[in-house]
Order: sequence, then C-alpha cells, then structure tokens
Amino acid sequence: MQFLSSSVRYFQAAIVSAIALVTIPAQSIAQAIAQANPRLCPAQLQQEVDAIAKSSKLQPSRVGVFVQTTGANPQVLANLDGDRLFMPASNAKLFTTAIALKVLGADYRFTTRLMSRNLPNAQGLLENGLWLVGSGDPSFSSATGLKSLVTQLKNKGVKRINGGIWTKTLRRGEDIVGSWEWQDLQEYYAARVSPFTIDENSLNWQIRPNKIGQSAIFEWENPALARDWRVDNQSMTVSANSEYSLPDKALKIVRPYGQKVMIISGEIPENTEPEDGGVAVPDPEANFLQLLRQELTAQGIVVSTDISKKLPPTQDLAIASSETISTLIAITNKSSNNLYAELLLRALGEKFYAKLLQKSVGDRFSEVVTLNTVSGGLYAIREYLESVKISPDTVFLADGSGLSRRNLTTPRAIAQILQTVASDRDFRKSLPIAGVDGSLTNRFKNTSAQGLIQAKTGTFSGAIALSGYASPPKYREVIFSIILNNSNLSSRELQQYTDAIALLLPRLENCQ
Repeated sequence: MQFLSSSVRYFQAAIVSAIALVTIPAQSIAQAIAQANPRLCPAQLQQEVDAIAKSSKLQPSRVGVFVQTTGANPQVLANLDGDRLFMPASNAKLFTTAIALKVLGADYRFTTRLMSRNLPNAQGLLENGLWLVGSGDPSFSSATGLKSLVTQLKNKGVKRINGGIWTKTLRRGEDIVGSWEWQDLQEYYAARVSPFTIDENSLNWQIRPNKIGQSAIFEWENPALARDWRVDNQSMTVSANSEYSLPDKALKIVRPYGQKVMIISGEIPENTEPEDGGVAVPDPEANFLQLLRQELTAQGIVVSTDISKKLPPTQDLAIASSETISTLIAITNKSSNNLYAELLLRALGEKFYAKLLQKSVGDRFSEVVTLNTVSGGLYAIREYLESVKISPDTVFLADGSGLSRRNLTTPRAIAQILQTVASDRDFRKSLPIAGVDGSLTNRFKNTSAQGLIQAKTGTFSGAIALSGYASPPKYREVIFSIILNNSNLSSRELQQYTDAIALLLPRLENCQ
C-alpha cells in the first residue's frame, strides 16, 4: 500500500487546522488537500476522515461516518462511531422511501374517490349525499386532481347533490407527531398529515417591498382560503442602504401556534426580490371540503344544505390516482418533502394492518382497519428491517420524515438500507445528484464530486447528515453515511465539514 509522505501529512494537518480557525468553503479545503495528493488509497480513508473529525470546532460535537463498498461482499473502508446512535434528521426518509418502494411496490398509487349510496337519477339528482374518500395522496392538487374528480362527476350526469358531503378513510393516526417541535408546526414543512391532503396542506403567500416608509406588501396566493386569517403587518420598507443585516431588524413572519394569525415585523429593503412562503393549514379536512365545494359550484353542480342520514357509499362516481410511488419517492427525497414521507409511512401502516387483519377476519378487513396507521407504518419498517437482517435495535424511528428529534439510527444501518436498494433504479433515481438537482443543486458545484455523488441531505439545528452513493472514477462504487450531532455550529459550518468528508470519496483509487 502507498501512504502519504510526512511532508504531505504536514500540509494536510495545516489545512485541518485552518478549518478550525476560519470559515473556508468545503470545496476549497478538499481542493487544497487534493492538490497536495489527488490520489487517495482505500487504506488511507479512515485516517483522512479522522483528521477532519478532529478539527477543533467539532470537538464538542458527535461525528459518525461509515463507508463501505457496494456488492455482495462489501468492504468497510471507514468507520468512525458508525455503530453508535445519531439523530439522522431527514436521512430518516431513506428508510421510509426504500421500504415503501419494496413493500408497497413501484406501481403503487394513492387514490382519491367521490362515492355515493346510489347513482344520480335521470334529472341529475344525487340523493343521500356525496362521499369524499381519501387515502392521503401527497400529490393531490386543486388545479388538476380536484378538477378531474368534479369533471368526472359532472360527466356522470350529476347536477344537484342532496344530503351533504361526507368524508371517509381507512387511514387513522395522529396528524402531528407528538415529538415535533412546536415552533416547526406553524411552517409549511410541518403541515398536518391528513388522508384529505390537498395542495400539500399549506396556504402559500408572497411578500415584497413597498414604497420606502410603508409596510411590506403581503399577499395570499388564494385569498378565498385565507378569509378567516388575520395579518398583523408591522413591517417597514427601508432604503437599500439601511443596516438590514442587523438581526433585530431582519424581516420576520411568524404564525402563533394554533392561531390563524400572521405577524409580520422587521424591515425589508426596497430592492429585495419577492419572497414566496407558506403556512400550514390548521384543518386539512375542512380545507379540502371547502375547495371541493368551490369546484362543484364552479362546474355548475348545486349542493343542498339539507343533511340526510349518513348511508355508507357503495358506488364509485369519480376516481383520481396519483403517479406511481417511484415518482412520489423522487419528490420525497430530492426535495426532502416531509409531508410526502409521512403519508408514505401511513400507507405502509394501512397495508401492515390490512395484512394482519385479513389473516384473522378474511375479507372483512376493510371494514375494521381503524388502527393507528402511524404505528403500523413503524411496525412495517421494523418488520422489513428484520427481513433483510438489519438489526431493529439500530433504527428507532418516531416518524417517517426525520422531523422528530427522537429518531435515532446508526451510520452503519443507513449504509445497510442503502445496500439493500443499491440495484433498484427507481430508488437510485430518487436521490439528489451533487451539483445537479434536488437539495444538492447548489452543493459540490465545480468539484470532483459533481455528478458523482447521489445522496440524501438532512439538516436541523445542531445536526446535519449526508448519506448515499459515490462513484469514484478510478475505484468501485461506495456507500457512505456522514452524521454530525450535538453541535453549536451553524448549519452552514456543519455542512462544510460534512462536504469535506464526502469530497474524499471521488479521490479513491486502487493503490497496488
């Protein structure tokens, strides 16, 4: 084996010391080291990883790294606390998406239905009400899915609905995970997880500067849905030369938890580009029904206010199906979409309980699937891990998205789940590509890793993760998992260390 000379090691030590003293972009760190010795033998990888992990700014933190080759007999190339438990942040989605793909199947689709007790009569009257049957399609939208459903209803001859509109679902369980931080709950990325999901259960808005001295201009994308929201706009538009960088003057948009109130404060410079955002809808089911009623009216179908006795539906009137799960997990992983991941978890839970109940009650299972599909989804993940010989004691999930700080897993377990789906093209296509797309669009650009790393990102305060596959030009493909926890550094600083480790991998080559 060829090892680095003492002079090169000295140079690397100097670079690592520089990391601890100043903020240097990770690509600059890695490029400086690569210039000293672009060739990295597999036997040297552990030493290189250890050197970065020993940076003074990381000393109070926990660093976990696990790197192995792919294939039938994987070789471990680096293991730094790879068997200890860490909070994976959004790397938890790797378990949810990989297992959903395997258990539900690549062709699985969510369906949203409009049903009734009977068909409309010759005059277009639908008696005994209309039923909205939801399965938690994360991609369902008012612009396409809802229009399609109502158009199908209209094409069936429905002109008037007597008896109200009802909802029905087999999905049960909490729409907010108890261990999510309450400050996250106001944000669109922590939208309530409902079987009646539409437009990702968020209300979108835009804010932009006004004339100097006036409040910023705040507008809802769909004002009709925000009619019962109050906007307390205390902001101020200032000149482009103002001291906007001061934290106490920065523009802030806050929704107090549980209230339909938006509080806007701080300053916005006059040359600021419009900013788009969103806020979680407090009651997704009511929101879906409101949008459904609007669309029915828009297409000329009258809904009577008379409420009749609720009779279970027996007739399909309209069906909207999602794209296949292979498409949905691409959205989940590339954009790190929490809502998609949580609804995939609940789909796993429904199938898990349906399988158990079908064994005990035969064809009646569909009438009794009222168990918690969140718990069922977590059971399904545990069951799958056991089936592929991944110890469930190395994976403790509280949700499907990674938003919970109670999620725990090891870097080795992440590498193991990635190994089980390494040859699955649908899964591989779901991961962001370094410097190209998804959450890695702006990372690793113009570095040796661009286009050669596919990985899932994960970030929340004090924690960062990056796990996936690297394809060195002169070495076989490797699987890696890098997790940093318990840090007081900013996410940007943590990312630099994570990326510096990841940038070692494209330099690997056989040294014989």
